[in-house]
Amino acid sequence: MNQGNPIRLNLGCGLQAPPGWINVDGSWNARLAKYPRLRRMLSSFRFLPPDKLEIPWSPSILIRDVRKPLPFSDGSVTAVYASHVLEHLYREEGQRLIAESFRVLAADGILRIVVPDLRAIVEEYLESGAPKSQRTESETLRPADQMNERLLMRWPTPASSHLLYRIYSAWQDFHSHKWMYDADSLISLFKRTGFVQVEQRECHASRIAGIQQVEDPSRLLEGAGVCVEGVKPVSP
Repeated sequence: MNQGNPIRLNLGCGLQAPPGWINVDGSWNARLAKYPRLRRMLSSFRFLPPDKLEIPWSPSILIRDVRKPLPFSDGSVTAVYASHVLEHLYREEGQRLIAESFRVLAADGILRIVVPDLRAIVEEYLESGAPKSQRTESETLRPADQMNERLLMRWPTPASSHLLYRIYSAWQDFHSHKWMYDADSLISLFKRTGFVQVEQRECHASRIAGIQQVEDPSRLLEGAGVCVEGVKPVSP
């Protein structure tokens, strides 16, 4: 692995786009960052929340749909990092992204993935059910409702026939969760793809140099996420 000039990919970077990384994002927010007038117009129609209107997106971000092949040659990358990206892809799309990461990584290259922790969400649901005698009618969000909100699988209201609302629903669906993981299922996916030394990792505990530059602890700590890291093996 080329340690002198490492190529590190930060997929789905969002606002975590530090120098020294190739920061990739294909979200609508990242795409629209280059068009401030369009952003203001969409905000006026409430397609874009006002609090996101003035968020400064880095102009260095590579706009790329990670559902498509990564624009890097085989074995050219030293590390791939993606935080809260995989769950926004359908299962087969997620499998392809892991396979693409394996392809572009050099031997001994590292893949590190952070996703919402399905196990933590389910355990919180199972442990949060207060006895009915302790509930009041004002408690509108029951544990099951809270779990569904955390899963974020779909926008909770059906699309109307109005064109603008249908566009808005499609926008929201782009950011919804399609497939959820726990540590066990993510480790299994890594291993099936061919990664070795696959293990669950704590926040900022990584083989990747400078991981603190891209890893936001709030996306991982206190049940917010689970992290798995693996290594592409050296060919015999």
